[in-house]
Amino acid sequence: MSFWAPGEVRLIFQAVAQAPSVHNIQPWVLELHERSVLLFERWDHAIPRHDPKGRDRLMSCGAALANLELAMRYLGWETTTTLFPDRAHPDLVASVSAVRPRTPTSTERDRYLAIPYRRSQRFKFDGEPLSADEIRAVRHSLAGERVSYHRVTGRQEAEAVATLSEHSAQVLRHDHRYLHELQALTIDRGKARLGLPADRIAHGLFGGLVHSGDPVPEHETLTSLIARECVFVVETVDDTSRDHVAAGKVIQLAWLTATRLGLAASLITQSLQVPEVRAGLSEKLQLPGFPHALMRFGRATRVPKPSPRRQFADVVRES
Repeated sequence: MSFWAPGEVRLIFQAVAQAPSVHNIQPWVLELHERSVLLFERWDHAIPRHDPKGRDRLMSCGAALANLELAMRYLGWETTTTLFPDRAHPDLVASVSAVRPRTPTSTERDRYLAIPYRRSQRFKFDGEPLSADEIRAVRHSLAGERVSYHRVTGRQEAEAVATLSEHSAQVLRHDHRYLHELQALTIDRGKARLGLPADRIAHGLFGGLVHSGDPVPEHETLTSLIARECVFVVETVDDTSRDHVAAGKVIQLAWLTATRLGLAASLITQSLQVPEVRAGLSEKLQLPGFPHALMRFGRATRVPKPSPRRQFADVVRES
Protein backbone atom coordinates (compact mmCIF):
# COMPACT_ATOMS: atom_id res chain seq x y z
CA MET A 1 0.00 0.00 0.00
CA SER A 2 3.05 2.26 -0.12
CA PHE A 3 1.82 3.97 -3.30
CA TRP A 4 -1.21 5.32 -1.43
CA ALA A 5 -0.81 7.87 1.35
CA PRO A 6 -2.92 7.19 4.48
CA GLY A 7 -5.15 10.15 3.70
CA GLU A 8 -5.77 8.85 0.18
CA VAL A 9 -6.68 5.41 1.52
CA ARG A 10 -9.16 6.99 3.91
CA LEU A 11 -10.67 9.12 1.13
CA ILE A 12 -11.13 6.09 -1.13
CA PHE A 13 -12.68 4.10 1.72
CA GLN A 14 -15.12 6.84 2.65
CA ALA A 15 -16.26 7.27 -0.96
CA VAL A 16 -16.89 3.56 -1.48
CA ALA A 17 -18.46 3.07 1.95
CA GLN A 18 -21.15 5.65 1.14
CA ALA A 19 -22.37 3.92 -2.02
CA PRO A 20 -25.99 2.72 -1.99
CA SER A 21 -26.64 -1.01 -1.74
CA VAL A 22 -29.56 -3.40 -1.68
CA HIS A 23 -31.03 -3.39 1.84
CA ASN A 24 -27.83 -1.58 2.90
CA ILE A 25 -25.80 -4.81 3.04
CA GLN A 26 -22.74 -3.02 1.53
CA PRO A 27 -21.51 -6.12 -0.34
CA TRP A 28 -17.95 -5.07 -1.18
CA VAL A 29 -14.34 -5.26 -0.03
CA LEU A 30 -11.35 -3.25 -1.25
CA GLU A 31 -7.72 -4.22 -1.69
CA LEU A 32 -5.23 -1.44 -2.40
CA HIS A 33 -2.22 -2.43 -4.47
CA GLU A 34 0.60 -0.50 -6.10
CA ARG A 35 -1.19 1.94 -8.46
CA SER A 36 -4.47 0.00 -8.37
CA VAL A 37 -7.52 -0.78 -6.24
CA LEU A 38 -9.41 -4.06 -6.45
CA LEU A 39 -13.14 -4.20 -5.74
CA PHE A 40 -14.47 -7.57 -4.55
CA GLU A 41 -18.07 -8.69 -4.10
CA ARG A 42 -18.97 -10.06 -0.68
CA TRP A 43 -21.06 -13.20 -0.61
CA ASP A 44 -21.49 -13.43 3.15
CA HIS A 45 -24.76 -11.45 3.28
CA ALA A 46 -27.01 -13.06 0.70
CA ILE A 47 -30.70 -12.09 0.56
CA PRO A 48 -32.12 -15.03 -1.41
CA ARG A 49 -35.78 -14.04 -1.32
CA HIS A 50 -35.29 -10.45 -2.43
CA ASP A 51 -32.28 -11.04 -4.69
CA PRO A 52 -32.23 -14.74 -5.66
CA LYS A 53 -29.74 -14.35 -8.53
CA GLY A 54 -27.56 -11.68 -6.95
CA ARG A 55 -28.48 -9.06 -9.54
CA ASP A 56 -29.10 -6.30 -7.00
CA ARG A 57 -25.89 -7.20 -5.16
CA LEU A 58 -23.84 -6.74 -8.35
CA MET A 59 -25.66 -3.49 -9.09
CA SER A 60 -24.63 -2.38 -5.60
CA CYS A 61 -21.02 -3.21 -6.49
CA GLY A 62 -21.47 -1.14 -9.64
CA ALA A 63 -22.48 1.83 -7.49
CA ALA A 64 -19.41 1.28 -5.30
CA LEU A 65 -17.28 1.14 -8.46
CA ALA A 66 -18.66 4.52 -9.59
CA ASN A 67 -17.64 6.05 -6.25
CA LEU A 68 -14.22 4.36 -6.37
CA GLU A 69 -13.47 5.75 -9.83
CA LEU A 70 -14.65 9.22 -8.79
CA ALA A 71 -12.44 9.13 -5.69
CA MET A 72 -9.37 8.19 -7.73
CA ARG A 73 -10.17 10.89 -10.27
CA TYR A 74 -10.61 13.41 -7.45
CA LEU A 75 -7.13 12.44 -6.23
CA GLY A 76 -5.86 13.47 -9.65
CA TRP A 77 -5.44 10.14 -11.44
CA GLU A 78 -6.53 9.10 -14.89
CA THR A 79 -7.95 5.62 -14.43
CA THR A 80 -8.60 2.45 -16.39
CA THR A 81 -11.08 -0.13 -15.17
CA THR A 82 -11.18 -3.84 -16.00
CA LEU A 83 -14.30 -5.77 -15.06
CA PHE A 84 -13.97 -9.35 -13.82
CA PRO A 85 -10.23 -9.49 -14.62
CA ASP A 86 -9.50 -12.91 -13.09
CA ARG A 87 -11.64 -15.99 -13.76
CA ALA A 88 -9.94 -17.76 -10.88
CA HIS A 89 -11.51 -15.18 -8.54
CA PRO A 90 -15.15 -14.72 -9.60
CA ASP A 91 -15.73 -12.42 -6.64
CA LEU A 92 -13.25 -9.90 -8.09
CA VAL A 93 -15.61 -7.41 -9.73
CA ALA A 94 -13.17 -4.77 -10.95
CA SER A 95 -9.59 -3.59 -10.97
CA VAL A 96 -9.16 0.18 -11.19
CA SER A 97 -5.66 1.36 -12.06
CA ALA A 98 -4.09 4.80 -11.67
CA VAL A 99 -2.51 5.38 -15.08
CA ARG A 100 -1.11 8.90 -15.01
CA PRO A 101 -1.81 12.23 -13.28
CA ARG A 102 -4.80 14.08 -14.72
CA THR A 103 -6.95 16.83 -13.27
CA PRO A 104 -10.58 15.77 -12.76
CA THR A 105 -13.26 17.45 -14.85
CA SER A 106 -15.74 19.76 -13.18
CA THR A 107 -18.45 17.10 -13.57
CA GLU A 108 -16.28 14.45 -11.91
CA ARG A 109 -15.41 16.82 -9.08
CA ASP A 110 -19.06 17.79 -8.55
CA ARG A 111 -20.18 14.17 -8.51
CA TYR A 112 -17.48 13.21 -6.04
CA LEU A 113 -18.41 16.09 -3.73
CA ALA A 114 -22.06 15.00 -3.88
CA ILE A 115 -21.30 11.51 -2.50
CA PRO A 116 -21.86 12.33 1.22
CA TYR A 117 -25.18 14.05 0.47
CA ARG A 118 -26.84 11.35 -1.64
CA ARG A 119 -29.82 9.78 0.11
CA SER A 120 -32.49 7.23 -0.74
CA GLN A 121 -35.75 9.19 -0.75
CA ARG A 122 -38.47 6.62 -0.02
CA PHE A 123 -41.12 9.19 0.81
CA LYS A 124 -43.32 11.40 -1.32
CA PHE A 125 -41.81 14.27 -3.27
CA ASP A 126 -43.18 17.79 -2.89
CA GLY A 127 -45.03 17.69 -6.21
CA GLU A 128 -43.12 20.50 -7.92
CA PRO A 129 -42.18 19.28 -11.42
CA LEU A 130 -38.58 19.14 -12.54
CA SER A 131 -37.41 21.72 -15.05
CA ALA A 132 -36.48 20.76 -18.60
CA ASP A 133 -32.80 21.35 -17.80
CA GLU A 134 -32.96 19.12 -14.72
CA ILE A 135 -34.64 16.31 -16.65
CA ARG A 136 -32.09 16.66 -19.44
CA ALA A 137 -29.19 16.39 -17.00
CA VAL A 138 -30.67 13.28 -15.38
CA ARG A 139 -31.40 11.67 -18.74
CA HIS A 140 -27.89 12.35 -19.98
CA SER A 141 -26.36 10.72 -16.91
CA LEU A 142 -28.57 7.62 -17.22
CA ALA A 143 -27.00 6.64 -20.54
CA GLY A 144 -23.80 4.61 -20.41
CA GLU A 145 -21.97 1.68 -21.92
CA ARG A 146 -24.50 -1.18 -22.24
CA VAL A 147 -27.03 0.89 -20.28
CA SER A 148 -30.03 2.90 -21.47
CA TYR A 149 -33.27 4.23 -20.03
CA HIS A 150 -36.94 4.65 -20.74
CA ARG A 151 -38.92 7.46 -19.18
CA VAL A 152 -42.41 6.49 -18.03
CA THR A 153 -44.74 8.98 -19.70
CA GLY A 154 -48.45 9.25 -20.28
CA ARG A 155 -51.45 7.72 -18.58
CA GLN A 156 -51.14 4.34 -20.30
CA GLU A 157 -47.55 3.72 -19.20
CA ALA A 158 -48.20 5.01 -15.68
CA GLU A 159 -51.16 2.66 -15.35
CA ALA A 160 -49.07 -0.28 -16.58
CA VAL A 161 -46.39 0.42 -13.96
CA ALA A 162 -49.06 0.86 -11.28
CA THR A 163 -50.72 -2.46 -12.16
CA LEU A 164 -47.41 -4.30 -12.05
CA SER A 165 -46.45 -2.61 -8.77
CA GLU A 166 -49.76 -3.66 -7.24
CA HIS A 167 -49.20 -7.24 -8.35
CA SER A 168 -45.71 -7.22 -6.86
CA ALA A 169 -47.07 -5.90 -3.56
CA GLN A 170 -49.70 -8.64 -3.45
CA VAL A 171 -47.12 -11.34 -4.13
CA LEU A 172 -44.52 -10.11 -1.64
CA ARG A 173 -46.85 -9.35 1.25
CA HIS A 174 -47.89 -13.03 1.22
CA ASP A 175 -44.35 -14.39 0.87
CA HIS A 176 -43.50 -15.26 4.47
CA ARG A 177 -39.87 -16.08 3.77
CA TYR A 178 -39.43 -12.73 2.04
CA LEU A 179 -41.09 -10.92 4.96
CA HIS A 180 -38.88 -12.72 7.45
CA GLU A 181 -35.81 -11.75 5.44
CA LEU A 182 -36.89 -8.10 5.31
CA GLN A 183 -37.64 -8.07 9.02
CA ALA A 184 -34.19 -9.49 9.77
CA LEU A 185 -32.62 -6.63 7.82
CA THR A 186 -34.72 -3.91 9.48
CA ILE A 187 -32.60 -2.45 12.27
CA ASP A 188 -32.57 0.12 15.04
CA ARG A 189 -30.08 2.94 14.58
CA GLY A 190 -26.93 2.57 16.60
CA LYS A 191 -27.32 -1.20 17.03
CA ALA A 192 -26.09 -2.47 13.65
CA ARG A 193 -24.11 -1.29 10.64
CA LEU A 194 -25.86 -3.50 8.08
CA GLY A 195 -29.53 -3.29 7.18
CA LEU A 196 -32.21 -0.65 6.83
CA PRO A 197 -33.05 1.60 9.78
CA ALA A 198 -36.74 1.36 10.55
CA ASP A 199 -37.17 5.11 10.04
CA ARG A 200 -35.95 4.80 6.42
CA ILE A 201 -38.79 2.56 5.29
CA ALA A 202 -41.87 4.14 3.76
CA HIS A 203 -44.76 1.72 4.01
CA GLY A 204 -47.13 1.36 1.06
CA LEU A 205 -45.58 4.08 -1.12
CA PHE A 206 -44.67 3.44 -4.77
CA GLY A 207 -41.00 3.20 -3.81
CA GLY A 208 -41.57 1.74 -0.37
CA LEU A 209 -40.79 -1.74 0.90
CA VAL A 210 -43.63 -4.18 1.35
CA HIS A 211 -44.58 -5.50 4.80
CA SER A 212 -47.41 -7.90 5.60
CA GLY A 213 -49.57 -5.18 7.14
CA ASP A 214 -49.16 -2.62 4.38
CA PRO A 215 -52.25 -1.85 2.31
CA VAL A 216 -51.87 -2.17 -1.45
CA PRO A 217 -52.21 1.40 -2.83
CA GLU A 218 -55.51 2.20 -4.53
CA HIS A 219 -55.04 1.84 -8.29
CA GLU A 220 -56.09 5.32 -9.37
CA THR A 221 -54.03 6.98 -6.62
CA LEU A 222 -50.92 5.03 -7.56
CA THR A 223 -51.40 5.65 -11.28
CA SER A 224 -51.76 9.39 -10.72
CA LEU A 225 -48.67 9.45 -8.50
CA ILE A 226 -46.52 7.69 -11.10
CA ALA A 227 -47.86 9.92 -13.88
CA ARG A 228 -46.92 13.06 -11.91
CA GLU A 229 -43.43 11.93 -10.96
CA CYS A 230 -40.30 11.76 -13.09
CA VAL A 231 -39.76 8.00 -13.34
CA PHE A 232 -37.23 6.14 -15.47
CA VAL A 233 -36.70 2.46 -16.18
CA VAL A 234 -33.00 1.54 -16.28
CA GLU A 235 -32.23 -1.26 -18.71
CA THR A 236 -29.22 -2.98 -20.28
CA VAL A 237 -28.55 -4.67 -23.60
CA ASP A 238 -28.05 -8.08 -21.95
CA ASP A 239 -28.59 -9.69 -18.54
CA THR A 240 -25.04 -10.71 -17.61
CA SER A 241 -22.94 -9.87 -14.56
CA ARG A 242 -21.19 -7.15 -16.57
CA ASP A 243 -24.56 -5.61 -17.39
CA HIS A 244 -25.61 -5.64 -13.75
CA VAL A 245 -22.41 -3.87 -12.68
CA ALA A 246 -22.76 -1.37 -15.52
CA ALA A 247 -26.37 -0.63 -14.53
CA GLY A 248 -25.38 0.01 -10.93
CA LYS A 249 -22.58 2.32 -11.95
CA VAL A 250 -24.82 4.42 -14.21
CA ILE A 251 -27.56 4.55 -11.59
CA GLN A 252 -25.12 5.93 -9.03
CA LEU A 253 -23.73 8.54 -11.44
CA ALA A 254 -27.28 9.68 -12.21
CA TRP A 255 -28.06 9.77 -8.49
CA LEU A 256 -25.01 11.94 -7.81
CA THR A 257 -25.95 14.21 -10.71
CA ALA A 258 -29.42 14.65 -9.21
CA THR A 259 -27.92 15.29 -5.77
CA ARG A 260 -25.63 17.96 -7.22
CA LEU A 261 -28.73 19.64 -8.71
CA GLY A 262 -30.48 19.63 -5.33
CA LEU A 263 -32.86 16.83 -6.36
CA ALA A 264 -33.83 13.67 -4.52
CA ALA A 265 -34.06 10.18 -5.94
CA SER A 266 -35.00 6.65 -4.99
CA LEU A 267 -34.39 3.29 -6.58
CA ILE A 268 -37.02 0.57 -6.89
CA THR A 269 -35.71 -2.92 -7.62
CA GLN A 270 -37.89 -4.97 -5.31
CA SER A 271 -40.83 -5.33 -7.70
CA LEU A 272 -38.57 -6.37 -10.59
CA GLN A 273 -37.46 -9.44 -8.63
CA VAL A 274 -40.93 -10.87 -9.28
CA PRO A 275 -40.36 -12.55 -12.69
CA GLU A 276 -43.76 -11.79 -14.19
CA VAL A 277 -43.46 -8.14 -13.17
CA ARG A 278 -40.09 -7.77 -14.87
CA ALA A 279 -41.38 -9.50 -17.99
CA GLY A 280 -44.57 -7.44 -17.92
CA LEU A 281 -42.61 -4.20 -17.67
CA SER A 282 -40.64 -5.15 -20.79
CA GLU A 283 -43.81 -6.03 -22.66
CA LYS A 284 -46.03 -3.13 -21.60
CA LEU A 285 -43.35 -0.46 -22.14
CA GLN A 286 -41.89 -2.21 -25.22
CA LEU A 287 -38.38 -2.11 -23.81
CA PRO A 288 -35.60 -3.29 -26.13
CA GLY A 289 -33.34 -4.42 -23.25
CA PHE A 290 -33.50 -6.01 -19.82
CA PRO A 291 -35.01 -3.79 -17.08
CA HIS A 292 -33.27 -3.71 -13.71
CA ALA A 293 -34.79 -0.82 -11.77
CA LEU A 294 -37.28 2.01 -11.64
CA MET A 295 -35.74 5.30 -10.58
CA ARG A 296 -37.75 8.25 -9.25
CA PHE A 297 -36.48 11.83 -9.26
CA GLY A 298 -38.09 14.80 -7.55
CA ARG A 299 -37.79 17.33 -4.74
CA ALA A 300 -37.63 16.04 -1.20
CA THR A 301 -40.01 17.11 1.54
CA ARG A 302 -37.50 15.92 4.16
CA VAL A 303 -33.81 15.03 4.26
CA PRO A 304 -33.42 11.54 5.73
CA LYS A 305 -30.52 10.62 7.97
CA PRO A 306 -27.77 8.55 6.34
CA SER A 307 -27.89 4.81 6.86
CA PRO A 308 -25.11 3.26 8.97
CA ARG A 309 -21.94 2.07 7.24
CA ARG A 310 -19.31 -0.59 7.73
CA GLN A 311 -16.10 0.38 9.50
CA PHE A 312 -12.74 0.77 7.76
CA ALA A 313 -11.38 -2.62 8.86
CA ASP A 314 -14.45 -4.36 7.42
CA VAL A 315 -14.06 -2.75 3.97
CA VAL A 316 -10.31 -2.35 3.36
CA ARG A 317 -8.21 -5.48 3.71
CA GLU A 318 -4.50 -6.04 3.37
CA SER A 319 -3.31 -7.05 -0.09
